[in-house]
Amino acid sequence: MNSMLEHFKSLEKIVSPLTAFFFGTVLTCCAYGLLSSTLALRLAENSNNTFAAGIILAMYYTGYIAASVTSYHIINKVGHIRAFSTYISLFSGIVLLHFFSQNLYFWGALRFLEGYCIGSAFMCLESWLNARATNANRGMIMSLYMISSYLGASSGQLLLNIPDPSGVAIYITVSVLLSVALVPISLTALPTPAITVHKNMSLIALYKKTPVGVIGCLTSGVFVGAFYILGAIYAHQMKLSLEDTSLFMFFGVFGGMAIQLPIGKLSDYFDRRLVMLFVGGFLFLVVPWVHFFINSGTVPLIVGALLTGFGTFVLYPISVSHVNDMIADDERVEASGMLILLQSVGMIFGPIIISFFMQEWGPISFVGAYAVTAGIFVVFCLKHIMLREINYVSPSPTYPIPLDTTRIFHKISEDDSLMDKAKELISPQEKKL
Repeated sequence: MNSMLEHFKSLEKIVSPLTAFFFGTVLTCCAYGLLSSTLALRLAENSNNTFAAGIILAMYYTGYIAASVTSYHIINKVGHIRAFSTYISLFSGIVLLHFFSQNLYFWGALRFLEGYCIGSAFMCLESWLNARATNANRGMIMSLYMISSYLGASSGQLLLNIPDPSGVAIYITVSVLLSVALVPISLTALPTPAITVHKNMSLIALYKKTPVGVIGCLTSGVFVGAFYILGAIYAHQMKLSLEDTSLFMFFGVFGGMAIQLPIGKLSDYFDRRLVMLFVGGFLFLVVPWVHFFINSGTVPLIVGALLTGFGTFVLYPISVSHVNDMIADDERVEASGMLILLQSVGMIFGPIIISFFMQEWGPISFVGAYAVTAGIFVVFCLKHIMLREINYVSPSPTYPIPLDTTRIFHKISEDDSLMDKAKELISPQEKKL
């Protein structure tokens, strides 16, 4: 009993300073989850061109990629708090611009800017969080962060039911959520991360070390992008009501949150490639059946959404953990950036291709794409499991890592930071004081 109390006390010491951080994460994820589904539904209602809608919505991930390779300069120059506040403030204002025009090109530009802002904001949050964590508590902290992310994203789906006869209430709600999310993050007293230098690594070299992990991240991007971008459109084409659409999106994300820890623990005891093979096989066999009973009532709808979410959102963290098993410590940050880009590429081109087939052959193309992609990945996994043994460099446990959305610690610029310059200005006499 005493040991349990001590455990909870130590847990409280670690989590308590991060409470405001997690609360801000919940609000941020709730806002962009609500916005993504809202835009998908309005594009589906106002345009018969599903392919065009898919391209417009995928611009979000194009902005995300741009953020992953450029925003670290700003973060390094002005600090994490100022950078986060800047990007979220911009996002809050850009959201309201959707109300002023229904032009598809205009919405595409806004989605790019929104992806850039939210990608940059999550770079601030996650680099900050990883600097706060240690090897002893990183798994627990990242699990809490994952729960915060999915809790916010899934809760945002339920806000789709807000009465909005004017068409602007949803945008105002998203803007308010983003503005409130600034408060706990801006007022936190947590120190900013230290700047470190890491070893460069090419994508080809990473693929040679861990082909299944690399392709797993790319495949995960196809699944996650398809669900987030086209899930609401698929539900609309299946003639689901707005309430049922929100349930489908909510329980899909909730299923991904619920399955993370069990599958993660499973992959700690077995070859992670076998677990990825299992996930691919699950999607291949199960998701197509969802199409045939999704209209059979609320319970079948919820079960179908949960099953889809189980496989959709669990592949990326296992892939990332497998990659980290195979590389050295000084390669992790560079590898992480490449894995982010790979998943983002899948999130962009996967939905675009799937939306084209949905335009031509209807909603069954949505689940058909799941089956085809999963089948190809299963064959790829089987080939490499049979032909190549694992050569672990630094085995590490699987820690659930947030998806769409949320991303892992990215490379920080090697330029001098403001703090470094400030230290150079301090005289030797002042340092003694």
